[in-house]
Amino acid sequence: MKKSIWTAPLLGVTLLSIMAPSVVNAATSASDMISNGEVTFKADSSITDPKDPLDPTDPNPIKPIDPSNPGGNPTPGTSGPLSLDFVSSFTFGEAAISSDDAKYYAKPQAFTQQDGSTVDRPNFVQISDKRGTFEGWTLKVKQEKQFAVKDDATRELIGAQLKFKNASLVSATDAKYAPTGLGSFELIPGTAQIAPVEAVKDQGMGTWIYRFGDDKQMNRSVELSVPGKTPKMAKAYVTALTWTLESTPANTTTKP
Repeated sequence: MKKSIWTAPLLGVTLLSIMAPSVVNAATSASDMISNGEVTFKADSSITDPKDPLDPTDPNPIKPIDPSNPGGNPTPGTSGPLSLDFVSSFTFGEAAISSDDAKYYAKPQAFTQQDGSTVDRPNFVQISDKRGTFEGWTLKVKQEKQFAVKDDATRELIGAQLKFKNASLVSATDAKYAPTGLGSFELIPGTAQIAPVEAVKDQGMGTWIYRFGDDKQMNRSVELSVPGKTPKMAKAYVTALTWTLESTPANTTTKP
């Protein structure tokens, strides 16, 4: 009987010690309130500087060199929230006149680093979409005319053809928003534009680099083929490529 009498008080103390905190909490709870957070973004029309085509996440600025401009200064990119920031010019160097079919490769894109030294990178096109509309866009290109002697456009490099290879898209933006780009394409002088890169709705936001080759392929990714049967003057031959960025949805463009 004594054992039964002592057990009950111990049990009672244990229950009280467990239940007491919940009783206190219930008594001291305050009413709930909600505070809100908000941030608003707007379209950005400022010019976007060229990025490093091997590492677009690198914050250190590097300046591309344009061999077709005096002093090597690059042509400024277009303004506006949907912009073409940079396009490489392609230099194939000097070659001996030959009666054999031949292929020549564009030199890589040279950059000046902060310390004044130069580095080579893949040739590339850079596009920025800072509209904030998620509409998509299309990049088109056209070779206006055949390669011709610089001071005599009637003397063409008949049958010469430009081919772009090993192309890929890179960006600091999440890859799930990547546009669709052709891995390779050829240009036929004087014909309609082709669309090597297309972004449908919910694609292509941010800055994207369409590069030709990587650190291993950049020396052989922009190719000029010239027939051996074509007569060649001992002069410089030039051509012009027109790159166009349109806000038109990709499904209305022309494939090569």
